Amino acid sequence: MKAFFFKFLSWIGVLAFLMLGFFYYMFTYSVLVFFATLLAVLVCAPPSRRFIIERSGVNLGGGGLAIALIVLFIAQAWIGFSQNFDVIEEKEALREREKAQALSNAREGQQARFLAAKPALVAEITAKRDQGLLTEALALIDKSAAGRADPDIGKLRVSIQIIQTQAGLKDETALPLRQRLAIYTRLAALDPSNPRFASRVAMLDAELKERSAREQAETERASDAMGREAMLARQFDKRSGAHLKLQAELKRTMMNPASYQHVETTHLDTGGGMSVRTTFRGKSAAGETVENSVTATVDDSGNVLTIEE
Repeated sequence: MKAFFFKFLSWIGVLAFLMLGFFYYMFTYSVLVFFATLLAVLVCAPPSRRFIIERSGVNLGGGGLAIALIVLFIAQAWIGFSQNFDVIEEKEALREREKAQALSNAREGQQARFLAAKPALVAEITAKRDQGLLTEALALIDKSAAGRADPDIGKLRVSIQIIQTQAGLKDETALPLRQRLAIYTRLAALDPSNPRFASRVAMLDAELKERSAREQAETERASDAMGREAMLARQFDKRSGAHLKLQAELKRTMMNPASYQHVETTHLDTGGGMSVRTTFRGKSAAGETVENSVTATVDDSGNVLTIEE
């Protein structure tokens, strides 16, 4: 009865090893899993085990068989799981490669469609630019060529930006010197190869420095004659208390300068100029009246050096 029970368990073990081996092999198709399963079946099956004992003299009965089966079970499981992990990693890597290839193909397709439509697109943008429809031309560039560093489209964009910037020089002689310098500085950055823009920047910068030096000299003379307090007081509007040059600078940067309303201005004499804080109201792009405060540093002549919110 004991021998029959032992033989029955051996065949159960054969069945278990075969099922596990089939399970591992189904996912991995590994030769190592196949040989590990075959060896386990040979050791576990009574006929083959007798043959091994007779040929090798190895004791595969009782405790020896239990140890052999445990070792084979662990080896089969380790090989199966390790091979399965390798298969999973390979499949994941394959999916990533397929995803990258699909993305590359999509980009190539988009680029091909863009190149096919490019001549018509360039012609349409050029026509809008020449008709003065600059905002529409830029919107068409942003819509059709967003994210693409196309040199022809880039040149068109720069040419439109130059036209828009030059529009600010329509009445150049009436513009403040600093504003003219800012416009020409932007033009020179947009088109560095244009000698006129570079020469105007150099000329206006020299003129601004000369004017600042002249105003500073006049201020120093006024300071000696009138005293520093009176000199600084001349920078403010007597009725509203607003700092005149700071107020002009703020209006210049507003979308709706006519909506500017002075609320309050305070200042602190720093010895080499002033720190001026101004609160004002104005209309936003949405047409709503909003209140803002800025802190500016000015020199003794009242020229605005920095503005911080």
